[in-house]
Amino acid sequence: MNELTGLGMTDVASRSRSRRVWKAGLWFGLLLLGYVVLRNYLYIEAGMLRPDFGVIHKAYRFNFGEVPLILGIVAALALGLAVTWTRSRASLIRLGVFYAFLAGDLLALRYYVTQVEPERLLIRQVRLETPKLTAPLRILHIADIQAGSVGDYQESIFDAIEALQPDLILNTGDFLQVVPPATFEEEWAKLHALIERVNPPLGTYGVFGDTERELYRFRPDSLAPLVMLSSRNVRIDTGRGLISLHGLSLYESNSGAWALRSVEPWLEQTPVDDFRILFGHSPNYALAMGESPIDLCLAGHTHGGQVNVPFYGPLVIDSDVPREWARGFRRVGIPYLNVSAGAGSNRFGGLPPIRFNCPTEMTLIELVPLRPIR
Repeated sequence: MNELTGLGMTDVASRSRSRRVWKAGLWFGLLLLGYVVLRNYLYIEAGMLRPDFGVIHKAYRFNFGEVPLILGIVAALALGLAVTWTRSRASLIRLGVFYAFLAGDLLALRYYVTQVEPERLLIRQVRLETPKLTAPLRILHIADIQAGSVGDYQESIFDAIEALQPDLILNTGDFLQVVPPATFEEEWAKLHALIERVNPPLGTYGVFGDTERELYRFRPDSLAPLVMLSSRNVRIDTGRGLISLHGLSLYESNSGAWALRSVEPWLEQTPVDDFRILFGHSPNYALAMGESPIDLCLAGHTHGGQVNVPFYGPLVIDSDVPREWARGFRRVGIPYLNVSAGAGSNRFGGLPPIRFNCPTEMTLIELVPLRPIR
């Protein structure tokens, strides 16, 4: 009886130690969760959502670097102690596996948001009827390639463009955002070769973004077939109708008031039967265009937020437009507006490409003759 009693007491003590170990591990987890929440709150207060891309980079390193490292160390410690603490082995193994699983999940998420979704290029297709054309016309809207260096992914973008066979390409800026040791001259030569390769029948037109100020010093003829329209317009006879393009300067695209100073003279000299397309880097200008007789407005810059939280939406759009305008095609008064989520990701200060629930994209806009009402 005494032996049985002793065994029972030993078993109870062992279970009690196991509970204490498990409870201590869970308390550590709660403390770590509180620390993670606090650090991210401080990042937000420091300007992560303004956005301050330096702070965003720190938040990325913390959440996807430091936190999984801490969890991995705790997991290894728990599994190591399980070898010698035989009476609490089961609890220590469970704790070790639990924290290893969390660390693995974070590392897998890191891989997905930096390696998978930033290169999961989608082609959005839009169909727009107009009485101003006699036959269909395919316009490809691309924005924010923003390559840190030109490689396989950027080549795949132009492979996709080639396969789509657009009649006209309109690029709303941010071609490169070079990450050292790459240089702008080297990477622009590679990107320019790709632009030359896919030049469509009606041409390739672009506007300046935030990240390619080096392009201002290039002679216009050296950029061919790319034609940069900065506060300039061009009229294209498509053989199916006339298109009038007006490109905004970077400054104008950021301000509706300044954009109107450029847009109003363009509209005055453009026949009303022309299909009018206004494009600029930032969508801010579209806030002032609601009553303007423009058929289509195009913009990029927002990247669709890059990180799109379910039930909340994009974390950062870096624009004055409503958050729901940060990506997609909609009517904004008289004109239609397409804001591209971008074919690339922000690389400011060496920031890795980050995308979640907001894959890279291009938009194929098919203009078709208006069907008669019966």
